[in-house]
Amino acid sequence: MKLAADRERRAYKPGETVPASGIYSAVHLDHRLPHEVVALRGEEFPACRICKTDVRFHVSHLLPHMAHDFDLTGPRLRPAKGRAKAAGSEGAE
Repeated sequence: MKLAADRERRAYKPGETVPASGIYSAVHLDHRLPHEVVALRGEEFPACRICKTDVRFHVSHLLPHMAHDFDLTGPRLRPAKGRAKAAGSEGAE
């Protein structure tokens, strides 16, 4: 679990790719107190309009996005046998 611990201590810079979805603390140079933001895996950490590339992002809490969850977006499984059919799904021939 060394990699997970390293990721949670690491400071990410603008332009770097978000490694894991979750809540990150945005820490600015001088003009604003740290605040939390949601970042999705694969996005790019943005620069700040005021302190530009001096903002840093730290993991506060990793949280998977539902689109990245295997059980929610993985391959469809065949329905279980004996499961009731939806109303109107029976062929009207």
